[in-house]
Amino acid sequence: MSSLKSLARTGVPALVICLVLGISSQAQASFLIPMLPVFPMGSDCNGNGIDDTIDISNGTSLDCNLNGLPDECDVDDSGCVGCGSSADCNNNGIPDECDISSNNAKDCDGNGVPDACQFVSGFDCNNNGILDPCEVALGAPDCNGNQVPDECDTDCDSNGTPDDCEITADPSKDCDVDGILDLCEYSAELGGNAALDCNNNGVLDSCDLQDGTSLDCDSNNTPDECQINADPSIDCDIDGNIDSCETDTDLDGTIDDCDTDDDNDGVLDGDDSAPLDNTQCRDADGDGCDDCS
Repeated sequence: MSSLKSLARTGVPALVICLVLGISSQAQASFLIPMLPVFPMGSDCNGNGIDDTIDISNGTSLDCNLNGLPDECDVDDSGCVGCGSSADCNNNGIPDECDISSNNAKDCDGNGVPDACQFVSGFDCNNNGILDPCEVALGAPDCNGNQVPDECDTDCDSNGTPDDCEITADPSKDCDVDGILDLCEYSAELGGNAALDCNNNGVLDSCDLQDGTSLDCDSNNTPDECQINADPSIDCDIDGNIDSCETDTDLDGTIDDCDTDDDNDGVLDGDDSAPLDNTQCRDADGDGCDDCS
C-alpha cells in the first residue's frame, strides 16, 4: 500500500484493480494492481514528461500571464507545437507582456512592446532613453505632429524649427514647392548652390521667372539680368534687354539701336530718309547722301 501512496503524491491519475483470489476453501487473498496511466496526458510543451498544468501547479514551470502554458513555451520562437504566440523581443525567455506587467521592462506608449526593443528599431531619435512618442507626450515640441521631437526633424537652416513647419507657417519660404526651404537651396553657407539665385535677391531664379520678376527672353532658364551682369557686351544699348532678343533689321549681328546703318544700305541712319528699308533711298553715286534726300 505504501507504493500506492507514493503514486498518489505524484498527481498522476491511476486505476487500481482489486483481484480476489481463492486460495483455499477457508481463506481468500486480495491484491491491488496499479495500472498507469489511465487517461492520456495533456500537453507537454517542454518535453519533460510532465503535463504542463502539473508543471505549473507544482512550480516547476512559471505561467506569468496565466494562459495555461509554461513561460518557456509561451514565446513564438520556441518551436513547440501548440505553444503560445507571445513575443519575447529581448530573448530573455519571458513573454514581453510579463516583462512589462512585472515592471522588468518599460512600455511608455502602451503598445505591448518593451521600450528597449523599440530603441533598437530607431524610435529614440535623440538617444535619450525615452521613446519618441513618449517624449512628445511628455511635452517635447512636435510642430508637425509626426510623433518625433522637433530636434530630430530636418532643420536645414539650424534655426530650431523643422523646415516643414516653417513652410507651413510661411509658404513663400518654399516658392518652388519642393519641400525644401529656398534659403537652403541657394545659400552656399548652408550647403546650397548660389547659382540658383544669380541676382542675389533672396528668391530662387526659377521663381523669379515664374512670377515675372525676371525676364528670360531667350528661354534658357536664366534671368536676363544675370546674363547681362556676366557679359555686359550682350546688351549694347544698356537697356536691360539681351541684344539677341531685340530687333536687328539687317541681320548683321548688331541690333538696330546700336547699328548706325540699320538697313545696311551704306547710308547712315541719320542721313537715310528710310533707315529701315534698304530698297529705298540708296546712295548710288557714293557721295554720302542718299538719292532721296
